[in-house]
Order: sequence, then C-alpha cells, then structure tokens
Amino acid sequence: MTQGARISAFTRDESRIVHFAGFAHAATHYVELTYPTLAVGLALEAQLPLEQVLSWSFGSYLLFGLGALPAGVAADRFGGRRVILVGLLVAGLSACAAGAATPGWPLALCLAGLGLGASLYHPAGMGLLSRAVAARGRAMGINGIYGNAGIALTPFATALLVESVGWRLCFAITGGVLVAATLVLSRLDIREPPLVRTEAQAEGEAKTERTSRRTVAAFAVLCVVATLGGFAYRGNTVAQPALFAEKISFMSYGLAASLAMLAGVVGQYLGGLAADRHELRRAYLAFHLASLPLLLLVSMTAEGPLLAISALYVFFALGMQPIENSLYASLTPERWRSTAYGIKFVLTFGVGASAVGMVSWAAAGWGWSAVYVVLTGVVGLLVLGVGVLIAVTRGKPLYNH
Repeated sequence: MTQGARISAFTRDESRIVHFAGFAHAATHYVELTYPTLAVGLALEAQLPLEQVLSWSFGSYLLFGLGALPAGVAADRFGGRRVILVGLLVAGLSACAAGAATPGWPLALCLAGLGLGASLYHPAGMGLLSRAVAARGRAMGINGIYGNAGIALTPFATALLVESVGWRLCFAITGGVLVAATLVLSRLDIREPPLVRTEAQAEGEAKTERTSRRTVAAFAVLCVVATLGGFAYRGNTVAQPALFAEKISFMSYGLAASLAMLAGVVGQYLGGLAADRHELRRAYLAFHLASLPLLLLVSMTAEGPLLAISALYVFFALGMQPIENSLYASLTPERWRSTAYGIKFVLTFGVGASAVGMVSWAAAGWGWSAVYVVLTGVVGLLVLGVGVLIAVTRGKPLYNH
C-alpha cells in the first residue's frame, strides 16, 4: 500500500464543509460558463460575428483570474465561508444586471462584474477544504465533481433557456436563482478551523516554512505548469460549443457539450482518489500525458468520434485538478494556503483569459479546429513543465498527508 493510501470517512462537520464548498463550486462554474453558450444565440439575434460577441467576455475571464489573489488574502484573514458567500452574491447580482444590459460595452461591464464575483470562490474554497478536511484528495475530488456537474449542466441548460425565453431572461433567471441560493447557504452552520494559531502551532509552522524554502523553485514551476493548464481549459470551454455547433449534427451543440463535460465528473472522482493513494507528481504527469494526443484528435474529427474523444480529453484534463490542488497544498504552509491558491488562480484564470483572444484569432483565420491545434502545442509545453517539476523536486516524494 502506498504512503498516500489512507482514506477516512468525513466527520459531520467535514461533510457539511465539503458539500457547502461543492455547491458553491458548481454555481461558480455555471455562471462562469453561461456566456460561451448564450453567445451563440446572442450573435444570431444581434446579427454579429460570434467571434466578436465572444470577445466581450475577455474582461470577465481576466477578472475571474485577477480577483483570486485578493480573495485568497481575504480568506486567510476572514475565513473561506464569508468570502465564498460574498462572491456568489456579487456574481448573481451581476448576472441579473447582464440580463438588462445593452450588447456591447455595457454587457461586457456586467460580465466583468460576474467574473469578479466568481473569482472569489476558488482560493477560498480550496483553502477551506485543504485546512478543514483530513482526506484532502477525496474532498477535492468531490469538490471537483460538483464543479464539473456545474460545467456539464451549463451548455444544455443555457441553450434550453435561450431557446425558450431568450438570452436576457436566461441571465435574469440564472442570477436570481444564485442570489436566492446564497441567502439559503448563509444560514448553514459551517464550522471551519480557526484562523488564529496557538503559540505552539505558530512555532511549528515557522519551522516548516524555514525547511520548505527549498520548495520555492518547485512552487514557481508548478505555477507555470498550472498557467498553461488554465490557458488550455479556457480555450476549450470557450471554443467547444461553437466547434460542436459546426461539426456535430445528430444532437444539439448544447447537449453535446454537456455530455462531453460530464466525463470530467468521473475524472475528478478518480483524480481525487489518485491524489490520496499515489505520489502526486507521477499521477499529475500521467493525467496530462494521457490528455495530449486526445486534444490533437479533437481537431481532426467530427460527429460521434469528436464527441467521444472530447469526452475522454475532458476526463483527463479536468481529472488532474484534485492532484494539482494537492500539489499546491503540499508546497505551502497552512496559514498561507488560500493566498497560495489565490496566486494559482490569478495565473490559471487571469493569464488563461488570453485564450479568449487566441480562440477568436485562430477561429477567424483558420476555423474552429485550428484552435485545438494551438491548444495541443500549449499542453505539449505543459508536459515538459511537469518534467521540470519532477527534476526540481527529485529525492522528495510528495504525498497527501
């Protein structure tokens, strides 16, 4: 049995935290990914190129990343629960405002507010789980399942709403439900670990921090790798509905995108188990290596094969996330944990927002398949980066503990 094989049942408090954070994760990704699908209907109604309509979301995705660092600092100071609730409320109100906005810069401004609200979840949620739950990998895997359920539901539900009531009411309904859910969650009794440390804990952490200075280079390399992963994630989520609308004819593009994303639910669960059972760097490399050829095949296929290969790609590309988040936890002291996640998500979602521009450029010049050729190159660099991470941390096995 490997060093990381211990998987314990959640306590009552841990279970409540896992499901609170999980619901917030699902809601965050739902509102974050509403626009790429909604934009297809909006472009048709406004008679504008889809590439132009998608470009209005750049500010949203940029702030989705940039807001993560201050969110992490706030979570380390005030607690993850409070930061998560504020983020959900801001995102819900911004979605409501987007339903009343004029296409163009007013809508882009509302989308920016939505992205800023959504940015608060990831550093606060990951920090809360890593501090409050003993079976870290399993908790992050379940959290990922919630997130992927939100991701998978978004294209189908959004397309259905847009076709039924139009894009404005789609935004309004989404925002209204999120605001109501936030009010309900605020009444839930969540007992997260205290942020104030005893003197003995502080001395222990200080000793750990002195020892872990050797891991600074590893942390920097992991940030570069995660940034490339964030670029690939954003590029796929923005381009996939349009690619499926063009190349899949036997079902709606919204349903196809939802089915492909559902594979990430299984991937997240198995990725969480792998994070608790296996050496983290090796598991991380295995998931990324498996995703690389699949991403290239997405650019070369259509119809049923495209859907199947896209689903398998999502399985590995999203399944690695509990492993990646566990690597961050293993390289950072607990009292800075949310801040460390804030740095991660600034890079993965902030720099990753530049993928919106890449998608528009590649699709306009060479078609939607070309987007995936570019993303294949990005993930190739990512795999090389994981190799560097393994070299930098040689002789120091990394496990969840």
